[in-house]
Amino acid sequence: MAIPQKRQGFRKITVMGIIFNWKFSGGVDVRPVSNKDNKLFIDYGWYDDWLYVHNKENKPPDYEPQIVTPNFVRKSIEFAIENGWNTENKTGKFDIMYKDGKYKLKLF
Repeated sequence: MAIPQKRQGFRKITVMGIIFNWKFSGGVDVRPVSNKDNKLFIDYGWYDDWLYVHNKENKPPDYEPQIVTPNFVRKSIEFAIENGWNTENKTGKFDIMYKDGKYKLKLF
C-alpha cells in the first residue's frame, strides 16, 4: 500500500489537459501538479466580514463570487494561461484579479 501524499487542503482540477491543485487562502491559490512552486493567485476581493462587524460604514463593497466554484477556478486558469502564465516554469508567481465581472492582470 502506498503512503498517501499530503494535499494540505488542495483540490484537483484539470484545465486544457493540465492537472492543477487549488485551494482558498484569502483568494484562490492555484499550482500545476508538475511544478508546485509555480503559483497563480486569484484575487476576487474577498475580505473577512468579521473585521467590519462594528465598523459598517467603512466596509468595502461586496465581492463576487460569494462562493468559489470549480467553474470559476477553471475560467480563471484559462484567463491566466491566455494572458501569459507559463505553467511549465519551475518557479514564479502570476497574479490576476476578478472585479466587476471581469478579469484583469494584477500589476505591482
